[in-house]
Amino acid sequence: MKIKNIGKILAISVVGFTLHSCLDFDVTGAEFTSTTKNEKKVVRQGKVDSINYRVNITEEQYNKLYSKIETNLKTAYGGVYALRGGKNGTAPVVHAYQYLTALHQDSYAQYGVIPHVNYPYSGINLVSSSALDPKSFGGAYGQYQMATKAIVPLLNMEEIDSLPEVKATYLLFYNYACIESVDNYGPMPYQDIKTNKQDHPFTYDNLEVIYNTVEANIDSIVKCYEYYEANRPAWYKAKLCKVLAANTKCCYLAQTDYPNLDVLKRFANSLKLRMAMHIVKVSPETAKKWAEEAVASGVIEDIDQEFAFITSVTGGGNPMVELWNSWSDMRLGAGYEQALRAYNHPFLDMLFEKNDRIANSKNAKLTVEANTKVCGILAGAHVGQEQGSTSNPYNGFSKLNSKAMGNAPLYLMKLSEVCFLRAEGAVRGWNMKGSAKEFYEKGIRAANVLDRRMPHRKLRNKYENAVENYLAIENAIPFTYVDPTGNDADRESQIKVGVKWNEGDSQEIKLEKIITQKYIAGFPNSLEAWVDLRRTGYPRLFNMLNLSDGDGSLKEGDMVRRIPFPGSTDDATLKEINETGLKALNGPDKQATRLWWDVNKPNF
Repeated sequence: MKIKNIGKILAISVVGFTLHSCLDFDVTGAEFTSTTKNEKKVVRQGKVDSINYRVNITEEQYNKLYSKIETNLKTAYGGVYALRGGKNGTAPVVHAYQYLTALHQDSYAQYGVIPHVNYPYSGINLVSSSALDPKSFGGAYGQYQMATKAIVPLLNMEEIDSLPEVKATYLLFYNYACIESVDNYGPMPYQDIKTNKQDHPFTYDNLEVIYNTVEANIDSIVKCYEYYEANRPAWYKAKLCKVLAANTKCCYLAQTDYPNLDVLKRFANSLKLRMAMHIVKVSPETAKKWAEEAVASGVIEDIDQEFAFITSVTGGGNPMVELWNSWSDMRLGAGYEQALRAYNHPFLDMLFEKNDRIANSKNAKLTVEANTKVCGILAGAHVGQEQGSTSNPYNGFSKLNSKAMGNAPLYLMKLSEVCFLRAEGAVRGWNMKGSAKEFYEKGIRAANVLDRRMPHRKLRNKYENAVENYLAIENAIPFTYVDPTGNDADRESQIKVGVKWNEGDSQEIKLEKIITQKYIAGFPNSLEAWVDLRRTGYPRLFNMLNLSDGDGSLKEGDMVRRIPFPGSTDDATLKEINETGLKALNGPDKQATRLWWDVNKPNF
């Protein structure tokens, strides 16, 4: 089936550089020339998937190598920031973060909903969170491009083959970006971009190939880190730990320098564990193998090992507060409110403000006056036109608590997520080095969204003091959502499971409990919540409204399975998608097309 106006999956355009070896041994790699604006450049294509972690160099050679890679290393550092909305080498900023997550996946996970139709400066118009605008749904891919464009030149340098730990680390971040991108959109020219291919045609790789290649990379990365710990001299370790900490800064331990590279190994294995659970339906034996290998090698087990952009490390705040509260471009989603109210969860008042005035269109007597309650917008609701105006009642729904969320980390890998992954693995009978109950309860205890070390101790203590009673909740609290605007019908929450762990529960009930608590703990990482919703059907959120506002492939009661390829008029890209992209997708370029791992069959 031919398609039109499909996304522009851009080649990585990099500044070329001529490479000269400063060592006494050979490093393989191909060079080719490309011409841009009549300027002849040399662009290197290295063996990116190969990590020669046994290579030995002297301190003098190290210094020469570092001087060669330093510029590209600092550029790659900006690529790491881009994973959560960094721009031009800076820590995450509002506009980039918004394009990454707020225009679509936040609503698909029902963490937040855009309260207005019109974006006056960009020209974007979204009549509901079920709708698509060609100017909006490429945002997540744009951030992926920003990350890879910064990282790929470093990975393809000749010199980096002699600094294997640097190569391993940025290969890890490249792969992290790719997995997030394909979980949004589907196939991409993964290998062509990774190996610095400059010119069309680009070949789209399917998700099975991408997942298997990333897993193989992770195994090499882990071996590299293990060899480093056992064999590298003290001078080398001191230099590498400082350099990697200074050029990643997404871990508490990266404030000065890493004490060792064990934390990076645990991050890599935790990503492998996450990927294993993604593919559990399509390839259960492989999923079990990957998960057990990751846990045996070592995953994140402590808050010091979490990977996140943290204010005390990066020096930048959380862009969500400005996005939600100052720009009025996001409000609480009714789905997340639903999950929190099911257990009277402390996050409800910790993380969100009570409403501004919300006029009821059907009955003025039912208008909700300001400061009445925390309330969220139904995903897919037909919201008002104006941004920030009091004439649009949807602007009155709950904002973020700026004191709490202003310094909240933006996680790449949170301890609670790893615990819930291990709990699910244990329920499936895998060797997770502990029981499902142990990891489930540890995940809830480690769920706090707030910065573990910043002020607001009272807010942190509110959660920590509530945990023991929370763990004992046997049944969800019945909740009926009543739309304050009067525009949509009342809805009864289908979240019925309690919190308390019961070994006598079925596997399905145990899974529902795990995913429901994982969803609550995962805020605001909406992509992973949306992955879980697609692969398990949990938590039992309200159905999205007005799915007909999308591309026509969804019917009421469905959920969005993927974001279409971003809009483009580039003929070469359209041809590539028609020739290899759709085959790799194994379906039409529609919201309803399931990704490779999103298999329509029971959880057990």
